[in-house]
Amino acid sequence: MVYTFTLPTTSPLSFQTFISSSTHPSIPQSASTARHALRLTLKAHKHLSHGLRQDAHLPTVLSALNEYIPYLFAISHGLRGQSIQCDTHAEEIDITVRAEIESEWKPTLSASSAINIRPNATTSGAVPGRTRNGRISGRGIDFEIAFTLTTLGYVLSRLARAGVVESLYASTTPTPEQRTAAVQTATKHLLLASSVHGLLATSPLFTAATASAIPDLNASTQSALSSLALAEATLLAVLKDDAHVAACIQARNPNDREWMVRAPEIPKVRALLFARLCVRAAEYAEQAAAGLGAVGPGSGKSARVEEDVTRYAGALGRVARARACRFFGVDAELAGKTGEGIAWLKAARSALGLRDQGSSSTTDEAGNAPSKGGFSRLKREWMERREERKIGKDAGGSRGAKGSLDPGDDAGRGEEGNVIDMLEKKWTEMNDTMNTQTIPPSAPLLANLPSGRDIHTPPAPYTPPSIDADQLLRMRAPPDEHQNLHFASEDDSEEEASPMPGPPGGFPDRAQTASNVYY
Repeated sequence: MVYTFTLPTTSPLSFQTFISSSTHPSIPQSASTARHALRLTLKAHKHLSHGLRQDAHLPTVLSALNEYIPYLFAISHGLRGQSIQCDTHAEEIDITVRAEIESEWKPTLSASSAINIRPNATTSGAVPGRTRNGRISGRGIDFEIAFTLTTLGYVLSRLARAGVVESLYASTTPTPEQRTAAVQTATKHLLLASSVHGLLATSPLFTAATASAIPDLNASTQSALSSLALAEATLLAVLKDDAHVAACIQARNPNDREWMVRAPEIPKVRALLFARLCVRAAEYAEQAAAGLGAVGPGSGKSARVEEDVTRYAGALGRVARARACRFFGVDAELAGKTGEGIAWLKAARSALGLRDQGSSSTTDEAGNAPSKGGFSRLKREWMERREERKIGKDAGGSRGAKGSLDPGDDAGRGEEGNVIDMLEKKWTEMNDTMNTQTIPPSAPLLANLPSGRDIHTPPAPYTPPSIDADQLLRMRAPPDEHQNLHFASEDDSEEEASPMPGPPGGFPDRAQTASNVYY
């Protein structure tokens, strides 16, 4: 599945205070207007309830980002004396600096004690400072671009996750065509997110921003997030045709009635190809986990990435290896080697870190044979439930008010464990009654997994959109003096009271004056 990133918030910023343009006088005001819309959108997103309401709001955030990013890069090109490419020609924008641009963003990937600098410190270059709202203050257009593009990567990943969850966990079981369409759309979002993070990790333009002590902008963090998005996109390519996962989700769907008509179809798949893809996804995820864990290792608790995302990347790597073992087992079972297939399933269970199912059915922890349906069975069921509850902690999943995990917050570990349980039970019964093949040891199988195979070419660095020719032409006019938005003078309170519901029956509140109450 896809990690649920928290979107950052930002402070007001008026570009008119810091820059002016002789060739395009309206560009500072236009950029401020677009940024103001983005700021309000991020603030509104933060105060929405977690889950479906935030997911439904993500396209609005993406639209605000896409409106703002062209202005950012136009200003950046103007500051560097470079021309921007329009639809038909290249155009130069002259930018005059009045003061160095300074903005504030609230990091969401940094540990709570990531940056221990005295409050209200302003920054220049790579040295950050915290403000009273927990935001990080930084100077330069590159700092603003880096945080904006990082937010874009988060939004794209969240959109990918929302589309897959909405399709797979819908109240009505989706058709294969619907599942394929949802996965393909999510894959496009993830590849673009990988491209965005890759630009921040490799572009020399953002050297100062990515070399800072802020873990969110660190080049190693951005490279790791790019690898994590590639791992998730690779696993989605397998999930699109993985009928076993779909069957397990359908079996647990209380609203599904299709089982009354026919059992879920499990078509034959290209098991060896899928296994190699899963191995490659595991390599990407392990690379991401190592990169995230290496951010700020020499500074104690400072400059570190939150453990949730690091644990999630590690859990995703284990899920991918377990899925690879499962597909090798499917290939062996299709070839009539049921004993080897069961051994692969045991290897998959070991990769997930789950207890061997067969061990509890023969002896208990003291080595005694359990009696049917007695205390040992209750104890086994209790231990299995405890293992399921540990899934979220191991993967860094977010929990709701009642402690339940949202779908996919465990990196897909729960679903993979259910599939392994289903296949192991089925194949063990077949082997005990029909084939009676010897089950080889599983440890050598897991230790000798073959190399992975790419299905997606690592995307090229993100190419930001440019301002179209009509917009540039309009910005040659002087700014509207009557449209003075006073962005910097707005209320910058990070905590806003939620809208209070009206009184019962829709009657006016007593605080209203007689002049605005109508009967």
